[in-house]
Amino acid sequence: MRGVLVTSVVCLAIGIGMLFAFCHGNTGVQFAYPFSAASVHIDITTTGVPAVAGLILAVLGVFLLIIATVIALVGLRRSGSNAPIRHRESAFEE
Repeated sequence: MRGVLVTSVVCLAIGIGMLFAFCHGNTGVQFAYPFSAASVHIDITTTGVPAVAGLILAVLGVFLLIIATVIALVGLRRSGSNAPIRHRESAFEE
């Protein structure tokens, strides 16, 4: 399960990183007294290979993250005992 989780986080980070690293866009924030007039505008445009590869990696990362969550939930469901594990006092005890 750890491998799936690590892979999902890496794919998600690289995918979103590619989308933002190669983007050209603008952002705007407007603060106003009636809070209904306040706004945030984010325009992200990524073109070419980074757009396709970033999107594929981000979707793959989200999918693997969902799979890792399902595996963790199944693992919690199967381990029914909550008792602590008893260890021996000494490594060479008989």
